[in-house]
Amino acid sequence: MRWPAIQTAVLIKSRKPSNQATIDLITARIQGVITAQRYVLCQYNIERARLTEAKSITPGKRAPTVTTLDTEGWVAVSCMVVKKEIAVVMDKLTAAGAQDILVLDIHNSR
Repeated sequence: MRWPAIQTAVLIKSRKPSNQATIDLITARIQGVITAQRYVLCQYNIERARLTEAKSITPGKRAPTVTTLDTEGWVAVSCMVVKKEIAVVMDKLTAAGAQDILVLDIHNSR
């Protein structure tokens, strides 16, 4: 029988650390891995006229990245989506008219 892998990171520091910058760097690295485990990157194309609806479905962690496509009236959207919610998000995007929907794993982030 295989047991599921449990991953835990614990950072213990002195009350008066001698190198706070190193502690901050390690903390940022750990947080980046945790974020990468919780999110996926979702990219799709959609007509600009439907962008408001699409952004309400995929608001992103901070905000979606929107890029104009060569095809007039169309944009590409890229955003982080909670991994556990991606199947429902893809269904909603399809219903809203999104095309070329891609979901990519994130290995690390900052």
